[in-house]
Amino acid sequence: MSRTTGPNLTAQPHETDIFPVSRSLDSALKKNTAFIKRLRTGISASAQQTFLADIRTLSLHKYLSEIISACYEGLCKLKSPGEIATGVEIASALHQRFGPAEFTRQIGWLLGRGLSTPDKGQLKALSQEVREREEKERLSRHRVLLRVATELWLVGVLRTLDDIERPEDLGAKGKDGVVGIGGKASENPVKAKVPSAVRDSDKEAEPFPLEVLKDLLGHDRDHTNLPLAVLFVKSFSWDILGAKTVEEGRKTVEADGATTPAEATNGEEGAGDVTTAENDPPLIPEKTQARFKSILNRYLEDVKAHVVRDQRALAAQSRRNAEAYVKSGEIFEDRQANFEKQSKSLEKLVANTQVLCEALGVEMPALAEQESADPASSGGIGLVKTSEYLRGHGDGAGIWEDEEERRFYENLVDLKGKVPAVLLEDGKKKKTDSDEAGKKKDGEDLEKSESAQGQPSEEKAAADADDQSMAIASKTVGAQVDALLAKLPDLQTKDHVDQLALDFCFLNSKASRNRLIKAVSDVPKGRIDLLPLYSRLVATLGQYLPDIPQGLITYLDEEFRSLQRRKSKEFLGQVRMSNVRYLAELTKFGVVPEHIIFHCFKVSLDDFSRMNIEIIGYLLENCGRYLLRNPETSPRMASFLETLGRKKTVQHLGQQERMIIENAVYYVDPPPRPAIQQKERTPMESYIRRLIYLDMNKRNYTRILKSIRKLHWEEQEVVDIIERVFSKPVKVKYGNIHLLAILVSALYRYHQEFVIGIVDNVLEQITLGLEQNDFKFNQKRVAEVKYLGELYNYKMIDSPVIFDTLYRIVTFGHGKPNRATRTTPILMII
Repeated sequence: MSRTTGPNLTAQPHETDIFPVSRSLDSALKKNTAFIKRLRTGISASAQQTFLADIRTLSLHKYLSEIISACYEGLCKLKSPGEIATGVEIASALHQRFGPAEFTRQIGWLLGRGLSTPDKGQLKALSQEVREREEKERLSRHRVLLRVATELWLVGVLRTLDDIERPEDLGAKGKDGVVGIGGKASENPVKAKVPSAVRDSDKEAEPFPLEVLKDLLGHDRDHTNLPLAVLFVKSFSWDILGAKTVEEGRKTVEADGATTPAEATNGEEGAGDVTTAENDPPLIPEKTQARFKSILNRYLEDVKAHVVRDQRALAAQSRRNAEAYVKSGEIFEDRQANFEKQSKSLEKLVANTQVLCEALGVEMPALAEQESADPASSGGIGLVKTSEYLRGHGDGAGIWEDEEERRFYENLVDLKGKVPAVLLEDGKKKKTDSDEAGKKKDGEDLEKSESAQGQPSEEKAAADADDQSMAIASKTVGAQVDALLAKLPDLQTKDHVDQLALDFCFLNSKASRNRLIKAVSDVPKGRIDLLPLYSRLVATLGQYLPDIPQGLITYLDEEFRSLQRRKSKEFLGQVRMSNVRYLAELTKFGVVPEHIIFHCFKVSLDDFSRMNIEIIGYLLENCGRYLLRNPETSPRMASFLETLGRKKTVQHLGQQERMIIENAVYYVDPPPRPAIQQKERTPMESYIRRLIYLDMNKRNYTRILKSIRKLHWEEQEVVDIIERVFSKPVKVKYGNIHLLAILVSALYRYHQEFVIGIVDNVLEQITLGLEQNDFKFNQKRVAEVKYLGELYNYKMIDSPVIFDTLYRIVTFGHGKPNRATRTTPILMII
């Protein structure tokens, strides 16, 4: 930039053509418009010389208004530092050729308008989503324009707000690409919001970027422009503020864990630093530096108060979450999500504040360590979630897959407590009457045999009686039953099922029950998802209305036998699957008697055809585990599985049939395998691992260092644990590896042998990784190399160790050239 500063400062308000141009300028329309188009969209580091050559050879004066607009649009689209440097060079060349009056004043006005803050009234009129999108686009645009405007001021193109003016042909719609909030073009640049007319005549005008910072930071109560201040400080910390950042280079770790940049170790290095400072001084005088620092310091004080305020609010929220966990046993998802969002926002705010404090030489505010809201991550003895406790003390998988499934099949609603008892007596009365009638029939003399001619007439009479029982006398009750049964296909949850069972009890009658049996027997085609819900409904009502499950089981048993007689009908496969699945679901509710379900198994096993193998597979997958793990049916089910295994071995089956059986058996009775053994660790090891691997972060690593130093270093067992923990950087978050190196450097003052052992372990692990060369250890190897580099940064190892390791990584596995055959310039001379 320095080579353009002199000519830029030479260009006075009415001077032009300082930039050397060709004697004959090309006025071809095609070339000039192509230049304008590339200026609008194609500014890049590789195209810099092409742009400068065009400025030198083309006659651009007739298109100057379009060039100004295109130049501004091109500057808004820059991203990388190289592109910004190219844009500054192009703007400097145009400034030197056309002068401030024709080019610089207008481009300065556009830059000022692009950097102006939006009107709060317009922002409030927008929706939350549109407002967030507009703010994101504004920040992205301001990031680029702030750097460009500051660079142009440093090289002497822009000076103050008094040296800019609005372009004459700027349309009302903002053709230059600057659109204000809500799609309206902003009419006034920064100057309108930061009036300079009140300045005294003897007072020096404020620099252009200083006015921009005043406008951006002066009224930013929510600190939405904090990223812009951080960007300015990072980009111009030395050139404008006169402060060098300490991000790069080696650092010295103090006893308390604080890091400082490494000082010169000898006189030569110190002299070199002084020479560098003399050769590259800040670009602005100290008086102007103080004005910039004053604006940033005032803004920083407000930001620090914001950080402390948010930290206290987050700690209070953490305490409320802990109290809610103690009271209810859980933290609601919305509250937890809100807490995590606030935590991330505070982390960003603290990181940005840290950058400003380091650049301006100000102390960070004291932030109290926030209390953890997650009891599972707290260091002390706390509450344990019931589900986790039960999961840890369970005796295996159990009958059910999970707790939700167990509740679905076992926790049935008790109708007696919610329905009047008189509505539940009809079913029991009918059952008692049928039992008495059965006893009476058994006691009758069997010598009165029925004639063959009388049987058909009696069966017909019984069928007519059943049809009459289906009719409901009251049309009002019948309509209610129809409406209730119409809801059956819409069932989705167990709560819907329980409510439907309660509603049916108030319409209970013999005819209603018969219609319900018919409805639940006729499942809509393809609605396999309704079978568990229908089964729960039947099981719930069957507690007090036993004729409902009896009628359904009879229907399903007869259907199963009928389908067995029609084995050759392959188109009935869907019906068979639905029938078997229905029986399996009812079995898990304890509705189907044991002999019926095992009869299905036996019939299918006797005729070991493809169809019956599929039936066995369906039954095993849906109720096999229940039958095997239920103490009442376990012996019989185990015997069936053994028989099934033998028959599968003896008979010649196809690959698909064999796979059906094996998958089903494996699901029901998986082979025993040893439980995953949790590594037993001593309380001391668990404590140290938690400190380093889980709790350590940028805000509390000094406190963790104190805790590590307080351990019993006189005990060799404790030292071995600490060495193992510090030698495994892969266990630490990748962004916290440098914190691990800081702790090692701080411990070196007191335990030199311990630190030397850690360095040896890391170097040995790097070599082992080279020898194994297994891709599954790639993450571990990268963490170890980064750890080694951080140990160098914090002065635990010297550069020869780094270069030796780098040489070993580059040359490992490749043959070393023979020194005798190596060609050198000396041998060539000889």
